[in-house]
Amino acid sequence: MDKLQLGRRGFLQGAACLSFGLALSPYRVLAQDAPASTFSPSALLRIEPDNTVRVVMPHAEMGQGAYTGIAQIIADELDAEWHHVVAEHLESLDAAFNHQDWGTIATGASTSISNQWNNLREVGATARAMLVEAAAKHWDVPAATLTTNRSMVIDKANSRKISYGKLTTSAAQLTPPAKVTLKTPDQYSIIGQNVQRIDSVAKSSGSATFGIDLQLPNMLVAAIAHSPVFGGKVKSFDTAAAASMPGVKKIVEIPTGVAVIADTFWQAKKAKDALKIDWESGAFASTSSNDLWQQYSDLADTQGPVFERRGQIDFAQSDSQIEGEIRFPFLAHAPMEPLNATVQLSEDRCEIWSGTQLQGIDAVNLEQLTGIAASKIKINTQWLGGSFGRRAAPHADFLVEAVQIAKASKLPNPIKMIWQREDDIQGGFYRPMVLHRYKIGLDANKLPAHWAHQVVGASISEGTPFEEAFVVDGFDTLSTEGLRHTKYHVDNLEFGLHTTKHPIEVLWLRSEADSHTGPAVEAIMNRLARNAGANPIDYRRKLLAGNDEAHRIVGVLDALDKSSNWKTKPAENIYRGMAVHPSFGSVSGYIVELKKTGTHLSFHKVIAAMDCGRVVNPESVKAQIYSSVAFALSTLIGQKVEIAGGKAVQSNFHDYTVAKLSEVPDVEVILVDNGLTHPTGVGEVGVPPFIPAVTEAVFAATGQEVNEFPMNLDGYSFLNA
Repeated sequence: MDKLQLGRRGFLQGAACLSFGLALSPYRVLAQDAPASTFSPSALLRIEPDNTVRVVMPHAEMGQGAYTGIAQIIADELDAEWHHVVAEHLESLDAAFNHQDWGTIATGASTSISNQWNNLREVGATARAMLVEAAAKHWDVPAATLTTNRSMVIDKANSRKISYGKLTTSAAQLTPPAKVTLKTPDQYSIIGQNVQRIDSVAKSSGSATFGIDLQLPNMLVAAIAHSPVFGGKVKSFDTAAAASMPGVKKIVEIPTGVAVIADTFWQAKKAKDALKIDWESGAFASTSSNDLWQQYSDLADTQGPVFERRGQIDFAQSDSQIEGEIRFPFLAHAPMEPLNATVQLSEDRCEIWSGTQLQGIDAVNLEQLTGIAASKIKINTQWLGGSFGRRAAPHADFLVEAVQIAKASKLPNPIKMIWQREDDIQGGFYRPMVLHRYKIGLDANKLPAHWAHQVVGASISEGTPFEEAFVVDGFDTLSTEGLRHTKYHVDNLEFGLHTTKHPIEVLWLRSEADSHTGPAVEAIMNRLARNAGANPIDYRRKLLAGNDEAHRIVGVLDALDKSSNWKTKPAENIYRGMAVHPSFGSVSGYIVELKKTGTHLSFHKVIAAMDCGRVVNPESVKAQIYSSVAFALSTLIGQKVEIAGGKAVQSNFHDYTVAKLSEVPDVEVILVDNGLTHPTGVGEVGVPPFIPAVTEAVFAATGQEVNEFPMNLDGYSFLNA
């Protein structure tokens, strides 16, 4: 492969270059390494003679509960005994594990459950049908007379049953049926239930091996000195002091810096700190956040290329106007497990152990880097200690770095590369800093009639394999999603996008563009409702009226309205805010109540409502809402990356604040059923509306409008601050 480029058609329908020439139906792929006594009608599923149901996961588990949900769907159609179900990490690049919509192996955009829904059900149903057929042959009875339950085939007429494990050998000899009948919702026994998470024992016992935990014989460890200035390059370096330090095996230069390889990480880290490097910093070394904001502000003064237009903007026709801007800073992902990858490299083979989300894309990047055919590249997916999108880098930067180190060292040992926390927070690949500037003309009823909006920020997609997939009509949807095609009805609107360029690498962060477009749109809606003296829930209903595509948003609004009794005035010193936002095929919303004690604000009550379609595991959905609240709260109270002298100012959790458990509020969760029969996104959906719900409650309590993040309240403290 001499070109790493995904066209929209290829990306969405199945990119041949990322499928490595395989075009196999997942439920017809037999596991090549499965023993004869194992029944494996699909690469995703193996049933063993001891009745173990082994699900090989097509997606990565980073805490979001994907393994449990995937296993539940297969196990339900299979009629498996849940306690017999185990998860197995993906170690194959077989096309059977491809994302059903994207045509490559990948995890992201809250699609792990939704994109595999039908495929997983067919895998389970196919296996169940073959086991029933095997039992029918064994007993010499019609298959239609048999039923299944808890990993057993049951012959009620003759009062007998047989376990799946005893049927594996005979079932493996059968031809998979061309078509299977899937269960109806009233027949589900595991889907929709709060089963024990499939990864809970491994993680609570400490037996789960994350990428950073991996130990291999003769393994060495590498640490990297990166340029402190974004875009900087190594001019020269002196290794004299570092090379003589204990445990140091080799020091090598790679395109992104200088790496020290040693027996242990601490030895590598100490030697790295002893390196004397002269950096070529470039023009960006004189840049600050203030410079960037000024550039963004100047751009927002002008009309950017229009990505959304209705009617004709004419503010002279409006009765009154509201205008303002909202600023969102660079955000680092800061997962609890720092980036890492272990590489075993030889002349004709490359093996990787890492927690990664884009195995299919990673393999193409590594093939280009090493010249080793993709068929000889093996990626062993590990447990991911968090990600929020960072382990889904289109250029596979941290895997590429690890392989570059191994390649430059020429050492036969497996080498584990580990980033420090400072590398992560100061190393870029941030959620872009974004400026939203808006002007809205109101009619006589104080409803928006004209809406002009400018978005300014860097593109995530440009220059990546995803460019053709996500850049639509010249606009990066990863900059505008959540604002583009808004469901709020405004007769005349014009939305423009200015795409900036700088050497700071940017990447999707949890909720992607909705992490800034959602809060911006909902903050605007709250300001409009407040200006009209209107109930913010009813105000939104007016703007959604008559839009059939908005019925799920209205359903969430109704749930929030009913649960909060919004029309009743809150108790003294209790102040409320609300917001709702559709994203990733789902809708979530919040009612936030803050308590004011003197000049101190604290959470009094939080209600969340979510419509995520068919719920596979209610507790898993609720856990993701709690996680979303904690994640969003962190961005409200202390998270931002500032630039000074071309460098990131923040470096670790002491100045890049994560919300403490004691600061995260309890959340009352309502799961809204608007009639969808399949699941939609969960993990990212709950983040966007929590932010404007809190800021509106802050305004109600203090009269202060929050126009930039994290919040900086004049004369008030929030939570423990």
